[in-house]
Amino acid sequence: MEVKAQATVSSPKITCVSVDSVGDITVTWTLPPNMNGTWQNFTIDTSTTHMPGSYGPIAVITNPTQTSITIPFTSFPVSANSTSVDFFIITNTTKGSPPNSDTASSIFLSVFNASSIAELRWNISTPLPPTSIGWFKIYREFPAYVWTFVDSVKSRGLAMQYNDTNTICGPVNLTYRIEIADSSGCISTSNRSTANGFNDVSILPAPIMDSTSVTSSNTVDITWSASPKKNVRGYIVYKPRGAGWVPIDTIGKGCTVKGINSIFYNYVGMNPDSASLSFAVAAIDTCGNAGPLSNQQNTIYVTAKPNSCEQTNTLTWNPYGDFNNAGDKSSVGVGGYKIYVSVNSSPYKLLGSTANGITTYTDSNLSKPQLRCYYVQVYDSLHPDTTASSNIVCSQIQPPTQPIHNYLRTATVIFNTNEINVVGYVDSLSGAEYYEFQRALDTGSYTTIAIIKDTHHTDSINYIDNAVTPTSQTYRYQIILLDACSKSMDTTNIGQTMLLKAVGHPDRINTITWNNYANWLAGPSYYLIYRSEDGVNYALIDTSHYSKLADSLVYTDNVMNILTGQGFFYYYIKAVEGPNGVYPFIDTSLSNIAIAYQDPTVYVPDAFCPDGVNKIFKPVGRFVDLQGYDLSILNRWGVLVFESNEPTVGWDGTYKGGKQAEEGAYVYILTYTSSKGQYFQKKGSVTLLR
Repeated sequence: MEVKAQATVSSPKITCVSVDSVGDITVTWTLPPNMNGTWQNFTIDTSTTHMPGSYGPIAVITNPTQTSITIPFTSFPVSANSTSVDFFIITNTTKGSPPNSDTASSIFLSVFNASSIAELRWNISTPLPPTSIGWFKIYREFPAYVWTFVDSVKSRGLAMQYNDTNTICGPVNLTYRIEIADSSGCISTSNRSTANGFNDVSILPAPIMDSTSVTSSNTVDITWSASPKKNVRGYIVYKPRGAGWVPIDTIGKGCTVKGINSIFYNYVGMNPDSASLSFAVAAIDTCGNAGPLSNQQNTIYVTAKPNSCEQTNTLTWNPYGDFNNAGDKSSVGVGGYKIYVSVNSSPYKLLGSTANGITTYTDSNLSKPQLRCYYVQVYDSLHPDTTASSNIVCSQIQPPTQPIHNYLRTATVIFNTNEINVVGYVDSLSGAEYYEFQRALDTGSYTTIAIIKDTHHTDSINYIDNAVTPTSQTYRYQIILLDACSKSMDTTNIGQTMLLKAVGHPDRINTITWNNYANWLAGPSYYLIYRSEDGVNYALIDTSHYSKLADSLVYTDNVMNILTGQGFFYYYIKAVEGPNGVYPFIDTSLSNIAIAYQDPTVYVPDAFCPDGVNKIFKPVGRFVDLQGYDLSILNRWGVLVFESNEPTVGWDGTYKGGKQAEEGAYVYILTYTSSKGQYFQKKGSVTLLR
């Protein structure tokens, strides 16, 4: 009978390499399927990939059924807690040795503290056994001897990395290990690696604000979604201040479960009927760390603007942020707004509604004087029963208060201008909103020149009219008081300006005329007359009493004794109001400035004696314009011997720098102008005596 040759024995396959807490290593393998009588033993050997030097066999397996061995860390010059150790198995038979098994490496794990985030790095065997499940499990030890599963990651590449965000209050030291299972039933385990000084740096998710609703007692109910993080123990409620947010209260900071579910707060601080109030919340973890702020949520602040003219109340409010409904993902935001009204303290009833985005509503046809109070309620688009309410605002349509007194105090020319200031005294407590200034010529109808809105309701109102010529025309003014509907409520008395005229006569008499100021309640008491010579330094020259029956007043001013100047005489009148017993003030009104002109007079001597009494030849004049003055002296041959443009400088009888002129007759030519610009020339002879 023929004897068949036995099949060659193959090498086993290493399935797991596991490091225990002291660094001992357990190697596990599966037996080859064709072991026969030629098998002698397995030799467990190491490679030099991670350890320096060359090492021989570290174990010999003589039991053909043995599938694992634990090798003390003392068998290695370097512990598996400091490096990865590579293994392979050599099969020895009586007929030689088959190829070695694939090399398998122990998992060497390193852990680093990167700003309290644990960075884990480890190697993997290449290739992994075909029977490996291919997923690494990560475990963390805290507290001591208590291991907690962290996560699973799929194998990839030659090296692995994982970051674990710490959620444990610190500072603490954390130890990690890595495991990967094989379908044969064994598990490869890494060394234990520890890093120190971890603190909780987990990022708490921001809560989501749900609603902020004003209560009937003017407090604010605030709700938000519960945090999904189990390490949350409470919440901080914030309000804005300046450019940032400040905490106003901390709630639910007892046990963790109670803290997570503390999602309601009643705010009793600032009154919500004066402004929209904003809030945000942040979660607090078990270490006392606060997470980021939630979305901002605000109360609805509604205001009412009554319009007595149109008999309406217009409500305006700020838009409301989206609802969250405590984490209900089906909620998509605001559905709209409902407006409720209470009439004269009756129960509130639905008045109307607006769609999302429309934040104004007009309550119309309010013909009766009623107290109407309103609030606005926002509702969720998918859950109409989820609502938030605004503050309550009340309004009452009332007719404007009629003015008791209105008086045009004065219509006065502003000194030395062509403008007229119209000043009124009005009832500051009345319902007048506008003041219509009207102007008319001394004869003619009134036209509106300005409408002024007095938002401050003071007792004085004025308008400066610069579209006038008060030097040639008198003007009448009145003020009409208008309510908010631009309807007339009252009209003041008339204020008529004074037109002053002045005329100069050859007898050195100036005549000024003006009309009476009208219409003060008691009329003017008297007029003050002011005069200026050549337009400077006005002085009071008379107090003129008058007859109230006269339409025109006249004053004559004798200027015969005024010897200097250029003949310009400026005048203005100040009217002084008489006491009326009604108003606590006495006003005045100024006229325009009028000018009277006086022609110049000149006396020229016919002889002078430089060595006698009359040493200087000089004409003497009044009201001569300095700008046009010229005196020339010529001898009998027509030669110019002297000239002066200054009325105060005369001829002293010399010529050519001090030479004495001969005794005899000389010709003078004198030119000058009047204050009105009229040109004069006078010629004659003068005798020089020695």
